[in-house]
Amino acid sequence: MGKRVFAIFALVYLLTLLITAPASLLDKVLQHASQDRLLLANASGTVWSGSATPALRTQDGRLVALPLLRWKIAVPSLFTGKIQTMLQWEGQPPASATEAVISFNQVELHHAMLQLPARMLEETSTMLKPAQFRGQLQIQGDHLVFSSRGVEGSAIVDWRQASSALSSIAPLGDYRLALNGSGDRLHIGLTTSSGILLLEGDGNWLAGRGLEFHGKAQASAGNYDNLTELLHHLGPEISPGVHGFSLTPL
Repeated sequence: MGKRVFAIFALVYLLTLLITAPASLLDKVLQHASQDRLLLANASGTVWSGSATPALRTQDGRLVALPLLRWKIAVPSLFTGKIQTMLQWEGQPPASATEAVISFNQVELHHAMLQLPARMLEETSTMLKPAQFRGQLQIQGDHLVFSSRGVEGSAIVDWRQASSALSSIAPLGDYRLALNGSGDRLHIGLTTSSGILLLEGDGNWLAGRGLEFHGKAQASAGNYDNLTELLHHLGPEISPGVHGFSLTPL
């Protein structure tokens, strides 16, 4: 009888620890899984329902803070061998919450939405660092799957109020990146929505190889002199007023 009571007490104690596990544990797990590139600052609540400020660590060691993120894990999903959670960014309506389903070999996102500062573009190629691009990136995708095979699905990245340290004119314009993943290949298409700097391009990100992208840049009518420094930095003039640029693996 005594052993049975002790076993029940131990089970209740372990369940209590599990249910009340602090959200800060997720920070430790995330830092380890991302090799210290992603962390959760000021985590509060529990592992199952909490909030934190995610931060990305850039290649030069800087931390870029994102908006406050709230999450809620559906406990019944654990019995199916998956973790189903709702992710809600601060300032977004509940209807726009992202559903994440995490299993042993993949992460599946439904109605994904994320905002990033445009300076994160520098992380894709060292060739972009001198331009010091600024603005806001808004990423949206209805269904994305991340696994060891790569990325499956499509997403739109809207680059709004773009500017650069190489031009005194701000903003330069609004741009759109169309992303289409098919395993180890992510196709990227660039178009201009509006603005005085006209950009277009096409390329791919390949697993194990990196980004390879080719594009063209030109100023809208009457604005070439204002954008000369930026255009010449991006690449050589391939036709009157049109500059070509390439981002290739190092």
